[in-house]
Amino acid sequence: QKRISKRPSSKFPRPAAARRPVVAAREAGTVSDSDETETVEEKRRQQMLSRRRKWYWALLAVGLVVLAVTAVLAMGGWLDETERRIFAFINHVDLPGWVTEQIAKPVSDAVWGMAFLVVAFLLIPKFRLLAWQYAVAAGSTFAAVTIVEHIVNRARPVELPMYDAVMRASQDGLGFPSAHVAIVTALVLTAWPYLAWPWRIVLALFIVAEAWSRIFLGVHAPLDVVGGAAVAMAVVSTIHLLPANIRKVFKLAA
Repeated sequence: QKRISKRPSSKFPRPAAARRPVVAAREAGTVSDSDETETVEEKRRQQMLSRRRKWYWALLAVGLVVLAVTAVLAMGGWLDETERRIFAFINHVDLPGWVTEQIAKPVSDAVWGMAFLVVAFLLIPKFRLLAWQYAVAAGSTFAAVTIVEHIVNRARPVELPMYDAVMRASQDGLGFPSAHVAIVTALVLTAWPYLAWPWRIVLALFIVAEAWSRIFLGVHAPLDVVGGAAVAMAVVSTIHLLPANIRKVFKLAA
């Protein structure tokens, strides 16, 4: 006698309930191909947002730790000797005058050009929502810098003992953290998720160039520029980690 298998023949389709919900619904006629595509795309989008939130949590942690460490060192002066050596290595180097006028100052002042572009795009309806993301990041970072600098209350290198700063530019106010570096970093971090790696590397190098220019011009010490970048990291990540209802009210991207 032939043994009869209990397994269903592969010639016949399985019941719809036993299949994947989307496929079953499509075959039943309740979901079209376009609906299935939208469902898959939405799933991918949610996975991307989940990965991005993990990245922002890590960025927030690093930013807060670096900010706390640099602020404590700036207030306590425990790294003064090392910081002075780094400052002297960058600031005391004797370079031709054109390096100051054609490289250092334009790089340092690039933040104002970036701010102008954000304001200009805010006036164009087509780009207003996109520009708003950068305006919130830069504005919030500047507000945080103002708060931190009054807490730390550190002078600029020209007023710090034994720095012997070579002043190639002048700037008033407190030194820690650097607002220029903070705002540039905030704008770069806001654009970061939407950029390919070559552009990410270029903009990361621009942050380094901005930090170098501020020290070379004599208006900031090394801890100032590191603290500025840390403020931006903490602020931008906090903006993206806000609850969805708050982001919706202020029209902020996830």
